[in-house]
Amino acid sequence: MKSADRLAIVLLADIAAVIADLERLYPEAVASAESVQVGSQRSGVAVRSSRVPDPTADAALDPRRQRRASNVKQARKAIKRANAAVREAMAHVRLAVDH
Repeated sequence: MKSADRLAIVLLADIAAVIADLERLYPEAVASAESVQVGSQRSGVAVRSSRVPDPTADAALDPRRQRRASNVKQARKAIKRANAAVREAMAHVRLAVDH
C-alpha cells in the first residue's frame, strides 16, 4: 500500500469523526440561529426617543442573530458540497473495485 493510500485511510477516519461532530453540533447551531430573545434592555438612564420600541424587530434585526443564521446557511451549503464530494469518491472507489 502506497503512502498516499495510507493517507486516504487516515482522512476517511477524520471525515467520520467530523461527521459525528457535525451530527451533534448542527442541531444546536440551528436552534441558536433560530432563537429569538425578546425582552427589555432597560438599564441606566432612560432616554426619550421618538422611536416606538419594537423588541420583536430588534431581535430579528440583531446582527449576532443574522451572523448565526448566515453561518448555518454556509454550513448547509458546505454539507451539500461535502456530500457530493464523498459520493464522487465512492463512485471512483467502486469503479476501481469493479475493474
